[in-house]
Amino acid sequence: MNRLSFLKETLPKNIEDNLEYGNLEFIVLNYNSADELDEWINTEMLQYIEKGILKYIKTTEPKYFLRSHSKNVVSKEASGDIICNVDADNFIGKGFAEFINESFYNDKNIYLFVDENTERDCCGRICLTKDDFTTLRGYDEDLKGYGFEDFDLRNRLKLLGRTFVRIPKENFLNAITHSDVERLENEYNNIGIKHIYIKHKTASMSELVYCFKNNEVYTGCIVRNSTLNSESIQNLFITKESYVYNITLLEDSWKFGQFISYDKIVFKDEDLSIVNKSEYFEVLDDKFCSLLIMLFSQISNRVKMNKNLAENRITVNDESYGDTRLE
Repeated sequence: MNRLSFLKETLPKNIEDNLEYGNLEFIVLNYNSADELDEWINTEMLQYIEKGILKYIKTTEPKYFLRSHSKNVVSKEASGDIICNVDADNFIGKGFAEFINESFYNDKNIYLFVDENTERDCCGRICLTKDDFTTLRGYDEDLKGYGFEDFDLRNRLKLLGRTFVRIPKENFLNAITHSDVERLENEYNNIGIKHIYIKHKTASMSELVYCFKNNEVYTGCIVRNSTLNSESIQNLFITKESYVYNITLLEDSWKFGQFISYDKIVFKDEDLSIVNKSEYFEVLDDKFCSLLIMLFSQISNRVKMNKNLAENRITVNDESYGDTRLE
């Protein structure tokens, strides 16, 4: 959504770098973008559309950018046996289509993905068979925040018995760098969150309160595991232990409530007042707000991903996935 500036750099080069392979299809989804994507695609990229190399689809239904849903929409439109998600800011590199073909020719029971040291901008690159995508029922659309939808898909491919093949970073994993503000600008959490309050409980734990414009409220305790239960005074110093995630959500759960007024936020089992409470501070710094919105968005997705993995869940989206009206 609204990524024309990236596509102007990446799409023509990605196509030209892989034209020699021949049997390939690029699909661009206009996910209700407000920029001039329509005009640019239908003029500057028209030659590729006429040759059948580029397919352009559009929906005007989404109000916000939903990663899993958008990826499902475009993946379901693919006509080939193998599909690969490529984010708008990614350069796929010369010969990437040939690399995909050779990998699946050698073994059809695989998926291509990045390794754990890959930069975040390229973590969405994943290739799998269209049959496996259909079996898994795509990306989990219950993951509505930022990130981890690709790792969740990876986990379910592993549960399906598929073998991981690494995409070489030096050849095929490059991207346009950009800020977290740009990453979140079209997402519901970024647009919907009106106020954020923080209460420092210990050196390793803080309570966060997210108040949305629709009067929904989410609160939870964020834990810094590298200092929690350390042997230093007041847990101030980082321990030598390693953790899968340094920052986690206490009990993996946000408490949901309704905002009535600043002295009354209603939860199921208690009320919360943040007015005239010196321990609650409103976050006013724009950069810190952006960081905390990203934290909320990522942790919410991560909790759901881990739940799917703990339940050995292979298929998701029980009712439907990738449904929208295409123009």
